[in-house]
Amino acid sequence: MSSDQLINIINVYVDNFIFADNFLQSKRALRRCRQKADDSAIMDGQTKSTGDQEWLLDALTAANLPTLCCLLVHLTGDRSWIEGEFVPSRTRGLDDNDSGGFTESVKQKIRDAAYVALNDWLSGKRPALPNPTDELLVEMMSASLGEIVPQSYAPMIRNDLALSDESAVSPISTPANSDFCALIIGAGISGLCAAIEFEAAGIPYTIVERHNDLGGVWFENRYPGAACDVPSYLYSFSFAAYDWSRFFAGSSEIHNYLEDVADRYDIRRHIRFGQEVVEARFDEVSGKWEASLIDADGTQQLMNANLLISGVGAFNKPRLPNVPGLADFKGPSFHTACYPQEGIDLEGRNVILIGNGASAMQVAPAIVDKVASLTIVQRTPQWAAPFPKFGQDIPDSLRRLLMEVPLYRLWYRLRLSWAFNDKLYEALQQDPSWDGGGRSINAINDAHRVGLEAYIKSELGSAIHLLPQVLPDYPPFGKRMLLDNGWFRTLAKKNVKLVTGSVVEAHATGVTTNDGQKHDADVLIWATGFDVVNLLAPMKVVGLGDRELHDDWNGDDARAYLGTVVPGYPNFFCLYGPNTQFGHGGSLITVLERQMHYVMSLVRQMLEKGATQIEVDKHVHDAYNEKVDSTHAGMVWTYPGVETYYKNSKGRVVVNNPFRILEYWQMTETADLTEFKVGRDAIDPTDSVVA
Repeated sequence: MSSDQLINIINVYVDNFIFADNFLQSKRALRRCRQKADDSAIMDGQTKSTGDQEWLLDALTAANLPTLCCLLVHLTGDRSWIEGEFVPSRTRGLDDNDSGGFTESVKQKIRDAAYVALNDWLSGKRPALPNPTDELLVEMMSASLGEIVPQSYAPMIRNDLALSDESAVSPISTPANSDFCALIIGAGISGLCAAIEFEAAGIPYTIVERHNDLGGVWFENRYPGAACDVPSYLYSFSFAAYDWSRFFAGSSEIHNYLEDVADRYDIRRHIRFGQEVVEARFDEVSGKWEASLIDADGTQQLMNANLLISGVGAFNKPRLPNVPGLADFKGPSFHTACYPQEGIDLEGRNVILIGNGASAMQVAPAIVDKVASLTIVQRTPQWAAPFPKFGQDIPDSLRRLLMEVPLYRLWYRLRLSWAFNDKLYEALQQDPSWDGGGRSINAINDAHRVGLEAYIKSELGSAIHLLPQVLPDYPPFGKRMLLDNGWFRTLAKKNVKLVTGSVVEAHATGVTTNDGQKHDADVLIWATGFDVVNLLAPMKVVGLGDRELHDDWNGDDARAYLGTVVPGYPNFFCLYGPNTQFGHGGSLITVLERQMHYVMSLVRQMLEKGATQIEVDKHVHDAYNEKVDSTHAGMVWTYPGVETYYKNSKGRVVVNNPFRILEYWQMTETADLTEFKVGRDAIDPTDSVVA
């Protein structure tokens, strides 16, 4: 195959491939009242910078040109910036398309115009077109991407650009002379999201965190190479901008971001560290949740709250195989989530890495040049796609532009979102008339396979003999699509050995795989994933009539309406609940924001009704989950032969949401109180005070 042919094949793939993430965050009222002072000047044109503007010239050289075109329409009112020679080439795959495919002369025209317009804005001049119509917003988005964006996405676009006409958040009035409050379990991303919402609404709350620090998985996971495979400007709260140093942040920087958010919103004083909730029980007499806590010393305490928020997440229970003889191994042995905080010297050592999922694909390239040998044990091959900006630093001048010009940042983030949005949805649908031989499920899906296979071959280079071991025989996206940070090039290195199979036994100096081969090692690293289907375990949740949630869920068969509320458990809200992860997306933060947006809609309406208790109707809950299952039945994850952590022991998909991101966005925009039982402690709505 010639190089030109290879490039053409990869382009066919990349042109179709969009590893979708759900940057669907609506700009909530919270953004109006809690946005940083810089963002309050998006449309006001307040002075941002004075003096030397040399930094701006540098920033515009590094800036995304299609984003600048959209910005110019706002600032100048001239729509020609999305017409004619200023329409960029189509954005392909995960590439930001910074150059837009423009000629050098057109690039310079855009930068020159942006320099003048931004200097005017930075000096206080108001944008000529501060609030475009829905039609123009969709047209701008479509032009900047080089493809048609459906008009139905206009409300999402408007919210994501902070252009909605929502009023500022008003505090929620709680019952007079009451101790109405919320308890949040976990101080990770979910817990912080909930806390910021309650803080804005004036609802008292407490966070209980089992660790001695906040951050959840980004506090726990510090293995070499640990990073997020979602762009930094998407993997962040819509209401809390940050000066990211890399396009794809590492775990330490994400943890620093979460600490910054906690400090910015004064959350720490509400957190009780080092305490774990072992049981939460709904008291039908008081109408409150009673939580049993235990600290590291075994001391037990009780806490009561009207609202109970589970922010415990899913990727918090490392899964280690039950391997006979593991206690006999003489060297260090640990799961990636339990990587020694002080680190470990791997220089010149023989390492066995068990697993080839997301964690393994980050660990292996990070350690391969240090170790004497690296043996990787994989069960099945994984699909992995390129992402061009992995590991790249964001230039200082561009960082400044992103922080000082919120409208540029929001348009940049919005354009990123389309590469992580519903565009991929059709590739996940089974076509009954398509005969892909079990390797693809429709024509689009097959195009992904062709492109991915060509990419893998190009990465293996002279190690093409590894192709049978690394090329999956199941359809693309059947498992979570991984992003390649040098995995295939790592496998091709001389000090790396790839073993397909499983570890069946350990001994003092290594392990034995199921083919009977023994492999010696100084260190064992287990990248064997997490138990994500047994949600909330081992915490015990007891609802009405002493019913237990894990009994209702039959262990690992969790179900919830919108992934958030469960009948029989009043005032209980589960963040990152069942069927909330988008298989064509990866930015969990956006899902959490939507869930909390919905929760606050419920709580506000409940209290306005003069009630303090709300419970989803069972028929509504059941009908929703029937729709979840029936929709999944036609998607890639239920295709014969596809096995993934998305499924539980019954074969049901309990992790992924089967709907378009737009649909879930619409479902969670405003809670419908007719779908709930609302009652208890009815009060005069006028006889209340702000807590």
